[in-house]
Amino acid sequence: MSATGHRLEGEVAIVKELNIEGEVLDYEKVLAVRLSEEVKKTLRKLDVDDSIIIGITTIELAGFIQDTTTGKLRKIETFFF
Repeated sequence: MSATGHRLEGEVAIVKELNIEGEVLDYEKVLAVRLSEEVKKTLRKLDVDDSIIIGITTIELAGFIQDTTTGKLRKIETFFF
C-alpha cells in the first residue's frame, strides 16, 4: 500500500548499487511495479519523481532522515550493530 492509499503490486528485485545523495547501498531490495497513470499523476502533483519510490527504511539505511521543515533529506550519524 502506498502513502497515498493506492495498492501496489510487483516483484521484489535486488539492485546491485543504489546511490542516495552520494551514499551507496549495496544489494538493496526494491519492489518493481508498474504505476498506474492515476498514481503517477498524484506523484507529479507532489513534485515527486514518478520513476522510483524509495521507502523510509532505505533512506534511513543510507544515513538520512526526512527534514519536514525543509522537505529535503538530512544526513545523520548512524551506528549499526
